[in-house]
Amino acid sequence: MRVVVAEKPSVARDIARVLGCDKKENGFFSGPDVIVTYAIGHLVNLPMPETLNPAWAGGWTAAKLPMIPTAWQYVPNPQTADQFAVVKKLLNAKTTTEVVNAADAGREGEAIFRRIYTLAGCKKPVLRFWASSLTEEAIRDAFQRLRPSTDYDALGDSAQTRAEIDWLWGMNYTRAYTITNGTLSTVGRVQTPTLALIVRREEQITGFVKSYFYQLHAPLPGFVAKALNFLEGGKITFDFEEKTEVEALQKAIPLPNEALIESVDVKQSRRLPQQLHNLGALQKDANKRHGYTASRTLEIAQALYENHKVLTYPRTSSRHIGTDMVPGLASTLKALSLKIDPRIMEEAIDRAEHGPPLGKNYVDDAKLSDHHAIIPTRSSTARLSQDERNVYILVATRFVSIFLPEKRTEETKVGIDIAGKKFQANGARVLDPGWTILYGGAAAEPDREDGEPVGTLPPLKKGERYPVEQLDLVTKERKPPTRYTDATLIAAMETAGKAIDDDELRAILRGKGLGTESTRAAIIQRLEQSGYILREGKFFYPTPKGTALIGQVSERISSPSLTAAMEEKLAGIERGEYNATELREEIEEYLREDIPVVLASTPAPRIVAKAPAGEFKVAEGAILCPRCANGEVKLKSNQKLYECTNSGGGCDFVIWAEVAKKKLSESQVKALCSKKARTALIKGFVSKAGKKFDAYLVLDANGKVTFEFER
Repeated sequence: MRVVVAEKPSVARDIARVLGCDKKENGFFSGPDVIVTYAIGHLVNLPMPETLNPAWAGGWTAAKLPMIPTAWQYVPNPQTADQFAVVKKLLNAKTTTEVVNAADAGREGEAIFRRIYTLAGCKKPVLRFWASSLTEEAIRDAFQRLRPSTDYDALGDSAQTRAEIDWLWGMNYTRAYTITNGTLSTVGRVQTPTLALIVRREEQITGFVKSYFYQLHAPLPGFVAKALNFLEGGKITFDFEEKTEVEALQKAIPLPNEALIESVDVKQSRRLPQQLHNLGALQKDANKRHGYTASRTLEIAQALYENHKVLTYPRTSSRHIGTDMVPGLASTLKALSLKIDPRIMEEAIDRAEHGPPLGKNYVDDAKLSDHHAIIPTRSSTARLSQDERNVYILVATRFVSIFLPEKRTEETKVGIDIAGKKFQANGARVLDPGWTILYGGAAAEPDREDGEPVGTLPPLKKGERYPVEQLDLVTKERKPPTRYTDATLIAAMETAGKAIDDDELRAILRGKGLGTESTRAAIIQRLEQSGYILREGKFFYPTPKGTALIGQVSERISSPSLTAAMEEKLAGIERGEYNATELREEIEEYLREDIPVVLASTPAPRIVAKAPAGEFKVAEGAILCPRCANGEVKLKSNQKLYECTNSGGGCDFVIWAEVAKKKLSESQVKALCSKKARTALIKGFVSKAGKKFDAYLVLDANGKVTFEFER
């Protein structure tokens, strides 16, 4: 009997349908010679410190740090323990002869399966199912190409090492800074450098001093010439730092005068279609065009892949497809559901079928990661919501664009002499909008000069002369940096290696960033939930709590250098080029040296603002905030969250109004916020597996609501 383990119930259902496992059992689907079971995300996790070492139980104290386990172990997630028991029983059944790992095809999926397999104590041989699409055709094809699990050992080692070093980093630094500050201060290997990006951008904005630069313009018939400023090093610009320079230049040219056309240089530029989407590119695109957050875009893309099967695997870092996919691309184009001019689609299909061939910007086997770029499948899009359709259209339109001609533009640069002073006029004219016709043609992406669109010039010839009646001194104000949006923050995280000062390290880490394609949205979300950043409209702002933390942590912890170097080593483990044990030992040694320094450091400024005596009074019968003791804990208007009314003072205390599908009563919230910090037994919680259970709710020392079960 073959047992297939999928990552989610929905994927298991799709696989079961293809394999003919049409009998639904408790936690699995069965067929004549195959059983398809499933995880529910992470059935197995790294435990809290006290499970690894009883000496780490109890309160957070400096004497227990750093916490470095002598041996790692995993424990079942209590909310999905029933499903783990089902999978464990199936894996170890006497009738099971072979296991197929059908978790998501990537590092996280590999980790999910291997933890289950190891904790279950299974010794059966394992094959790997690897698919970039969940269409019936793709599933059948993947089962024809099953590979030994050992082919993915390096990927598994990388996943395991990432989890362990994140545990070491987060557990130790969070406890160290919390002990030092006397208030919860969460620190993460990727989270903290990302927070630092937002805090430092805010510092640049608040510290920005208004300044100006200047230009000298000569209005001529049908166009404007601008004076050139020749700088040291051969750089030429239209901008002058000092107004007096432009005034002197203006006075040196008597009026009226004459402009002599000294040169007319015309060249053609070609702009290729943009590369296909990876997850980061899609998140940036969806944020710019539709305002979707990074996490919302991932959620939609995952649904389009998993539920509707109209997109390929979304959590990919690749922007290329493989040569083996090229023969089927025309068929995919023909199946697309897009409202595009039929003539444009016909041209794209014709070029897909007859050439010219796609270049290495799009097809390159050497540039593939675990998966190829996100592209549409041939499945129907009839049942998509508006948000889902919006994201689908972004991917499908980009896919069509790579088969269309490049955009061709004629660029003109005119050299002009006025009274011996050098001026220049630039112009641009779109000859063929090419692929940009899908985005509104030339108007969609105009050529720009100094941030302003470049217009067309009238026909000009060398030797022509034009009257100069006036010269205009133009004052321009420098713009301060803009706050991060989801799109620009994702971009900054992707290119964090560029922010590293050390030239040698920057060269090594070129192209490396903070986090991975599949984790960046969660990191941003975690910063919001931790009260370190706020989203106002489309922009991110640091909170006083976030600013205080970055002001306290060392430069090495808040800089992308260390994290980006770790990401490179994790990628090296995945490629089989770096030793996992060596990386763990490096992190352990660093913690042994640095944690005592943190514990001896000066606490951050008080993060939660205390109201002056008598200024704030909690109403009789109201729920006093257990964190700041200055606000009331009230249900928000959206009915989803209880939060402290002192949030303006920096308090970030919240309790979800619904826990495990059980809506909390006000009296239960009041019990959590009392000195006892514990409710009575609550019946009727529902686990992710759909199982009902009873438990007490407890508010721990970090302000987190946890379950406590009857003994």
